[in-house]
Amino acid sequence: MGDDKSDIETPDVVKMVHRFYREARDHTEAWREEARENYDMVSGKQWADDDIETLKKQQRPAVTFNRIMRTINAIIGTQVSNRQETRFIPREEGDAKVNEVLTAAAEWARDESDAEDEESDAFEDMCVTGVGVTETRLDFESDPEGTIRIERVDPLEMFFDPGATKRNASDTRWVMRIRRMGVEEFKIRWPDADTDIASAPWEDERDEVSSRTHVYPQDAYKNKQALLGSRKGKPTIRVAHVQWAEPVSSYRVGKKAEKLDAKGFDKLKKKLDESRVGYIRQQQVVWKQAFVAGGVELESGDCPYEHGPTFRSMTYKRDRNKNTWYGVVRAMRDPQRWGNKFLSQILDILNKGAKGGVLIENDATDDMREFEATWARPDAVHKLKSGALAGGKIQQKQPVPYPAGLDRLMQFAMDGVQEVTGINLEMMGLANRAQAGVLEAQRKQAGLTIVMPLFDALRRYRKEQGRVLLHFITEYLSDGRLIRIIGKNGNEQYVPLAKQADTAKYDVIVDEAPTSPNMKERVYGALVEILPALAKVGVPMPPELLDYAPIPSGLAQKWKELIQKSSGNPEQMAQAFEALKKQAEQLANENKLLKDRREETAANMQMRAQELEANMQLKAQEAQMQAQLAEAEHAAKMTQMQREHELKVAEANHKMQLAEIELGVKLRIGQAQAAAKTAAMKANKKPEQPAA
Repeated sequence: MGDDKSDIETPDVVKMVHRFYREARDHTEAWREEARENYDMVSGKQWADDDIETLKKQQRPAVTFNRIMRTINAIIGTQVSNRQETRFIPREEGDAKVNEVLTAAAEWARDESDAEDEESDAFEDMCVTGVGVTETRLDFESDPEGTIRIERVDPLEMFFDPGATKRNASDTRWVMRIRRMGVEEFKIRWPDADTDIASAPWEDERDEVSSRTHVYPQDAYKNKQALLGSRKGKPTIRVAHVQWAEPVSSYRVGKKAEKLDAKGFDKLKKKLDESRVGYIRQQQVVWKQAFVAGGVELESGDCPYEHGPTFRSMTYKRDRNKNTWYGVVRAMRDPQRWGNKFLSQILDILNKGAKGGVLIENDATDDMREFEATWARPDAVHKLKSGALAGGKIQQKQPVPYPAGLDRLMQFAMDGVQEVTGINLEMMGLANRAQAGVLEAQRKQAGLTIVMPLFDALRRYRKEQGRVLLHFITEYLSDGRLIRIIGKNGNEQYVPLAKQADTAKYDVIVDEAPTSPNMKERVYGALVEILPALAKVGVPMPPELLDYAPIPSGLAQKWKELIQKSSGNPEQMAQAFEALKKQAEQLANENKLLKDRREETAANMQMRAQELEANMQLKAQEAQMQAQLAEAEHAAKMTQMQREHELKVAEANHKMQLAEIELGVKLRIGQAQAAAKTAAMKANKKPEQPAA
């Protein structure tokens, strides 16, 4: 009994995880297939395997002009240029100092884990599949004391509650990540786990790369064959990390509404009823987590974040009927595919259409091989048999007419790739036309407005993830360790991160980061306009103003130090302010000059592009004219040869007629001479004398 693993009772957590997996697998099966297809579309694999085989049989090219990639890159580039920061605002007075330390600690934690890059990758996943996910966790491998990691998670590894309907799946009751882990890594993480049961296939599904050791020889043989036939070739174990909400009852007792848990209330309930003390039952939710592999419960306990999962997602549009999310690639797939198919069809027509072919009879020339080898040469002389041209034994092939409007359909499909998403050419920087800068900025803003739900989902994700990050900082990192923060004067310093029991709750505010290029450009442009007016009325300039100036950070730091040192001396402050004012004016002038030069350079480049385009069109016209001229010369030569041949034939016929006439005349002359001789002979013959 003890050795038979089949007799081991399955834990309740494992049953729950398997039930969650079945529900999410059946619910998101179509979405996962579409997500894989969308990733292929972005990476350039835009032809189905069946279509490629069909094209190969028909000897047609499978051409791909990937326009989806540049559209996705334009959206991601906009997100990178407008990155945001998270600030914690206290709800009670007197917590501002803690607020500054926590905000700086969040910036430090995000910087240590490269959170901006990870979130950009998750944002790209949302654009492609409709779902992007990150995980906030504690990492003890790189730092024994523990450090916070914010990492992107493959959305195809995630399984959500099918009943979640709110944006970013914020109302989900459970979330699960299933990933494959190497056997050695699995044994290091859970050395006491039974790998035989942990590697068992889920729900009787064939596990292509399973490390399970079967009891029966026939099962072991089948498993060995599965391993040998595996695409990956390396055994792995499927591990599920699940986090779920568990309802918990609590009670509010008395006028002060003191909180009691269920066990404490059961002990005091009799006394409360006897004393007629009022109480109210409340239903709360506590989040738990567990790790499960096969039929083994590896770990279980409280979730690191008690108010929700540590897996935070960002979602785009929700398909109401299927209750799944989709990204911007869904709308771009059909235009991209049709554009590729139209282009392939056009190339096939051009390749298979007749180009200068000829129809010729076998007896039109004496040397057919030489005729075939030299037919395409415009300067070649072809020797034909007499009467071949006059008899129509040589004819040119008529080219297949090109279908009118096919190229316009292809262009319509290609242009539809970005039109269906609202991403205009100005947003991608590809507007090849002369227009005012204000108009271009308005068009760019209009394109951003259409895809703004993407950035709205990112903003909500940043708030939700900011709450998780704040909990991790206050609960796990506030142990007195020194963290690097930037003070008010801009100097880097290390301060202890200590936990404070009286810290109030915080509101998470998402704002544009000062490091955002677009943010710096907009703020500095506004400052250049208002700084002269503020200087006239004596308004001092804060040192933080230099964070938005388009100057090196080292120079801005030195200016901050000078302002900080001269803060007690009004004269030095005034001198520093005047120097900064002059520097700002100089920078403004230089910026204007650079802007003018940039516009001039852009205009010159545009003119150059127009000249190049005109030259290319002129060369194309010249080439076309030369081809037409060569064709006309060839036709003229052929016509001349035909006329010479006809002339020679006419001369020969004329000579033959003359010879016939000459022969007839000679024949008549001979006949006349013969007749004359005969007549003469008759006239000269004397009559015979009669006998005496």
